[in-house]
Amino acid sequence: GSRYWTAPADKGHPYGHGRFETLTNIFIGVLLAFVGLGIGWDSINSLGHESTAKPGLLAFVAAVASILVKEVLYRWTVIQAKKINSRALHANAWHHRSDALSSLPVAVAVIANLFFPDLHYLDQVAALLVTAMILKAAFEILWPALLELTEAEADTEIEDKIQNYAESDPDIREVHAIRSRRTGSAILLDFHLLVEPTMSVDQAHTISENFKSHILMQIAEVVDVIIHIEPFTCAERV
Repeated sequence: GSRYWTAPADKGHPYGHGRFETLTNIFIGVLLAFVGLGIGWDSINSLGHESTAKPGLLAFVAAVASILVKEVLYRWTVIQAKKINSRALHANAWHHRSDALSSLPVAVAVIANLFFPDLHYLDQVAALLVTAMILKAAFEILWPALLELTEAEADTEIEDKIQNYAESDPDIREVHAIRSRRTGSAILLDFHLLVEPTMSVDQAHTISENFKSHILMQIAEVVDVIIHIEPFTCAERV
């Protein structure tokens, strides 16, 4: 997916290709959901049925090794996702963690068999808990991606940030009609900027460009800002 969402904007995609990252998130989220449901289905079917095959020490070592290695991979991938601000890479990190979690019931089964041979259902209960954790992760990946496809607001706090930046600039009288939307890991922003009506176009343009640069520096996820300049006495404001 990264081959496509990192491609620069072109004539056919003037806003870039960030939605390919959104589609990748949905794909990963759906896969995780199937993993969780599969583990849950198997554990439910095996409840009340004692397995004749007793897992040995080798199964325990393999399960613990899987948990440790996959958890390390999860944490490393999350760090890299934060470095490059990639939501899809963060979603992919959960694929590693789902592998670690799916090995947990195996480890529980071995311990239960060694110390509590009569409690043969503990691994099924552990599997159901793992199912809940994986489904929760799948939902947290899928829901933001679905909101993005429906053009939902990118960040509920971004309007307050813009207002605070504007209040600290003496050349800006007001900002309103703030809109934001997400495309992949990037945010596109537009709003109206009001200045003194006697100000020249050149002066107003300079103020808007400086304000745009300030926003791009302060909010890493914002990659483009469109500013509509208006006089403070415009009919829309009145």
